[in-house]
Amino acid sequence: MSSGIDVSVIVPTYNERENVTRLIKFLHEIMVKEKISYEIVVVDDNSPDGTAEAVKSLSHMYNVKLIVRPGKLGLASAVLEGLKVAKGSIIAVMDADLQHPPEALPEMLKKVSSGCDVVIGSRYVKGGSIAEWSLFRRVVSRGADLIAKILLPKTRGIKDTMSGYFVLKREVIDGVSLNPRGFKILLEVITKGRFKKVCEYPIEFRARTWGESKLGVGEVFNYILHVLDLAHEAVRFVIVGTMGTLVNLATLFFLGYLLSLEHWITVLVAFETSTLFNFTLHELWTFKTGFSKGVGNRLAEFHGAVALHFISQVVISNLLFYGYGVERVLSQLSGILVGFSLNYILSKHVVWRRRR
Repeated sequence: MSSGIDVSVIVPTYNERENVTRLIKFLHEIMVKEKISYEIVVVDDNSPDGTAEAVKSLSHMYNVKLIVRPGKLGLASAVLEGLKVAKGSIIAVMDADLQHPPEALPEMLKKVSSGCDVVIGSRYVKGGSIAEWSLFRRVVSRGADLIAKILLPKTRGIKDTMSGYFVLKREVIDGVSLNPRGFKILLEVITKGRFKKVCEYPIEFRARTWGESKLGVGEVFNYILHVLDLAHEAVRFVIVGTMGTLVNLATLFFLGYLLSLEHWITVLVAFETSTLFNFTLHELWTFKTGFSKGVGNRLAEFHGAVALHFISQVVISNLLFYGYGVERVLSQLSGILVGFSLNYILSKHVVWRRRR
């Protein structure tokens, strides 16, 4: 590139004063030895331990850029901030905690030069390893990887989808809208990036020397939401439909068993309640916003689109309940299942078909 920078190493930080200063020195030594023009972009989330000040004190000795954000906004979004100022034709992303071995970076860069568009520092390919992880941490990592492979087809040939250490050519993400949640951005790159070949390079994921792990319940929850955001809209439709079914059945139970209303009345009220619930979540999450018509028009069309679902649900539920004596909830559930596929097709191709 015209900047003369070959590699930009993006390092998100939060309370990593001791670790990041060592990392910067390690990276400088490695890059000088390999004769690679580099820059290190540190994105700090206003660490109270003085991380930013420590990085700033090294900027006169090493090619370091420092971005300080107003608060703890997450590792993945920090990487996005770093990308905005990075000048390298190749982008490397790694944590500041020294669990990612910096000495592996030259070999990962060589794989990029040999034809790989994305190179992942992998714990799970032959030669890779993890040091001193608890059983819980291993189960969480493997479980997260399994969820990604089930819901995101592009990840299925990759051993370590949860890695935070990777290298890629800039063109892989140029012009790509990345919207990661929480602490992992690699899934965004794999799912949305423009590449032909992904490679993995074995690394030893080391034990942390200073500081504490950033992994918590909130990060795990954000990860699950992130995978669902990246999954096909049909997956989200099923999830919303399942939740809507519970709302439907709960409404019917309340009105039928607790208030003792006529079954046909409970069917109508339960259907409308779940319809409004489903529409709201489809609007905000399943199909997202950004459509040409107003929300009122979409709501009207959604009611029209599920009309056949409504008819089949009412007919089947009442037929089973009144004609065959089937229990209320089972009758209702049967009617819901019959119209579910039709509901998705009409919603996708009629209600939310025209994006801006």
